[in-house]
Amino acid sequence: MNIPIDYGKRLVKVREQMSALGIDVFVGTRTVSLSYVAGAFVPWRSAVIVTRDFAGLVTMLLDLERLKDESWLSNISPYAPIPGMDLWDLVVHHVKQNGMEKAKIGVELGHSPRGNTGYLFATEYELLKKSLPGATFVNAVSVMDRATYIKEGAEILLLRQAAGMADAAIQCVKESLYVGITETEIAGIGEMELRRLGSEYHWAVTGSSEVASGYRACYNMNGTTQPTPKIVQKGENIIADFHPLCRLYYSDLAHNFILGKPSPEQERLADAYVQTAQTIVSNFKAGNKVGDVHAAVMDKLGALGYAQYTIPSFGHGLGVMGHEWYPAIIASDEFRDVVLEENVVEVAFLAMSVPGVCGMRLECPVLVKKDGGEMLCRTPLELTVIDI
Repeated sequence: MNIPIDYGKRLVKVREQMSALGIDVFVGTRTVSLSYVAGAFVPWRSAVIVTRDFAGLVTMLLDLERLKDESWLSNISPYAPIPGMDLWDLVVHHVKQNGMEKAKIGVELGHSPRGNTGYLFATEYELLKKSLPGATFVNAVSVMDRATYIKEGAEILLLRQAAGMADAAIQCVKESLYVGITETEIAGIGEMELRRLGSEYHWAVTGSSEVASGYRACYNMNGTTQPTPKIVQKGENIIADFHPLCRLYYSDLAHNFILGKPSPEQERLADAYVQTAQTIVSNFKAGNKVGDVHAAVMDKLGALGYAQYTIPSFGHGLGVMGHEWYPAIIASDEFRDVVLEENVVEVAFLAMSVPGVCGMRLECPVLVKKDGGEMLCRTPLELTVIDI
């Protein structure tokens, strides 16, 4: 399917956010900024530079030819770790060449629980201030957060494509489970299907694909579960969590299985899980605030008696590569008052775990609509019981 993206329209959105902050130059280093502006996979430490009249990328020399081929940008400058050709030497050069050495420059300052975000390093910030003493620097993280928040039609189509890949991976796993299979085999089965369908990269915020079984699926607060050679036994529950990428657009789907008949305690947890998951999805409704969504889910968990077994975080952003945080559905000052808007895509997240009984995880992209959320993946929320 040919899904064209209007990159010029993207720059209009970025420049609108720059104007709202009163900045003349945007220097983006986060993965989301590189992906959104360049429209290509940029793995190395790099920077995009956007002014009213210029948009360019500075990236590692060894990737120059590939990015000239894959990015829509015509201004791509290669850097190398030698004096005069370093990344920041070239960024400063572009700023000066565009007559912006005394301008108001937006950079991306901050921190995150995720490891590969790309915020500006302290040493880089000091170097910029020293190299451009006449410029004023401000934190411009909101430029890309807001520009990428509401999805265009083509972006939603790509997110649907990625969601379909994730569904197919889960279906392949379902058809392949047996007593004696290993977690790494489960991951390989799902990943093979993702690759067959065209997934370009298994994004690695949490170590690529995640698979857990038995006691590893029951860690308190669920854990981050890269697959291991552990052998799956009868009666164990399994969490499978896959992360395909379709033309730089993510999906994120976790599903829960059990080999054999669930125990009464597992059935009770599975029922509470479905009710809570449905509450999350239905509250992803245009006009709702993040804080109100969080409160509604916590009320449901309290009524069900599972609040103490659940991570009090119920979603995160999703979109182009690097966009998997803004906004998170947590009760924090950073996100509490963020309003969910139509055509925003959030990952509904739920991690419930009763040690010694069962652990269950939901991750599923949800399109925010006027009347509630639309799950982009079609995999059912219910626990899948494998008859052995």
